[in-house]
Amino acid sequence: MVEEERREGQEHIESEMAGSSAQESQETMEDLITQHGPENIHRGKVVEGVIIDKSGDGWLVDIGFKCEGFLPKREWTHSILVDDNAEPNIGDEVRAEVTKVVQGEESQVLLSRWRLLFDERWEALESALKQTETIAVKGLRKVKGGLIVNAYGLEGFVPISHLAEEGKLVNPSKFVNQEIEVKLLEKDRRKRRLIFSRRLLLEEELARKKKEFFENLEEGDVLEGVVTSITSFGAFVDLGPVEGLVHISELSWSKNVKPRDVVKKGSKVKVKVLHIDPEQEKISLSIKQTEPDPWEVVGESVKPGDKIHGRITNTVDFGAFVEIKPGVEGLIHISDISWGHIDHPREVLKKGQDIEVQVLDIDLDQKRISLGYKQLHDPWSTIMERYQQGQDVTVRVVKIVDFGAFVEIESGIEGLIHISQISRRHIDDVSKVLKKGDEVKARILEIDPNEKRIRLSIKALEEEEKEQVQREEKAEGKSRVTENKNNNVQQTEEDGAIVTIGDVLRDQFKV
Repeated sequence: MVEEERREGQEHIESEMAGSSAQESQETMEDLITQHGPENIHRGKVVEGVIIDKSGDGWLVDIGFKCEGFLPKREWTHSILVDDNAEPNIGDEVRAEVTKVVQGEESQVLLSRWRLLFDERWEALESALKQTETIAVKGLRKVKGGLIVNAYGLEGFVPISHLAEEGKLVNPSKFVNQEIEVKLLEKDRRKRRLIFSRRLLLEEELARKKKEFFENLEEGDVLEGVVTSITSFGAFVDLGPVEGLVHISELSWSKNVKPRDVVKKGSKVKVKVLHIDPEQEKISLSIKQTEPDPWEVVGESVKPGDKIHGRITNTVDFGAFVEIKPGVEGLIHISDISWGHIDHPREVLKKGQDIEVQVLDIDLDQKRISLGYKQLHDPWSTIMERYQQGQDVTVRVVKIVDFGAFVEIESGIEGLIHISQISRRHIDDVSKVLKKGDEVKARILEIDPNEKRIRLSIKALEEEEKEQVQREEKAEGKSRVTENKNNNVQQTEEDGAIVTIGDVLRDQFKV
């Protein structure tokens, strides 16, 4: 009984095995894929395999199933990926994503490598963005309009307008191979688009720094900055979070300066805060007030009698202003410009001219310094080398007074012709004889260099001329007497007449 049951069981097993073998022989490739695939192979599944064959348009990959997977060449990589991997060779292992399962007699499993990498990297990016608003990217290359960056293995784009703060432009090439912090502007997985901004982070950071800067800033603070630009009205200085303006009047203690003569673009300068406007984010600065007021120290280096060089800054009717130290000006009164008469300082001095002057007086309380120019150019110091008493000179009348006429012998040298020395005739009114501007010849009667005085005479020349005429007339008269005498003697001899002494005396008296 037991033996029969064992035999029947054995026959049943063999019968099932035979049926199974027959059924298996009738299965198609579609049945195999259906049997092994639905739960293992489907679109989106990640598989690993080995390259077993290569063709012109792709590779066959053994993925461990009844049929090989096909990896088209176009599916190996994509422009969105930052990947330097070379194309695979037979025997290389690869990871790919199933993109399509074709069933039927021409069953096939299509694979894509770039889709797998794209999905993995995109998910990594999104995971990072969930944790923080900012991520680090690396500049890859400059393109028209901006910069291509590497963001978690995917190519992203930073527009040039978002590379720096608003209003500032930078060259995208500056960030190639550099790591920068950015903030996401736009992402579209379907279009595989990633756009980032560096400017948003910079502006947020700048706003924070500005707030902190103004909270700690006070008028009177002295800071260090860098000159960023120079204009006709001053210079802008970068203080870090903000820029301040140094007005032209606060650049230097010197007057009438050009900003470019005081500061250079890019140079470091110390500035003093004069005024703060946090709402408008404006700061007024001064460079000159970081240095002592020159009038507070000029008295230590300049004393009356000193000879000093300076530059003429302006000429006016009453004199010329001269800058002798930066921010310190003195005045040369018109009377101290020339020893001769001038109607305006510009006849001798010109604006911008470098000259040497002598300090005459200093009033530090009133911030006034009197200077002299003619004192260093005194023609009287060498007057005796050029003129002597008794010398005749041609002079020009410069001024008529009741007691005579002042005449200019040379620039800075004037003399007086007293009314009594103008003519041999008596004169009550000088103006009836001489006019301003007349040129006359006169004789020097006296020179006194110490008193800076010269006396001249026209009368002396007239008297000399009269004496000369008289001498000439007298000499001519003697000549005529001698001639007459000779003639008389000759006549007497001819006539044989006798001439007495009385006759001779009588003839001389007539002459």
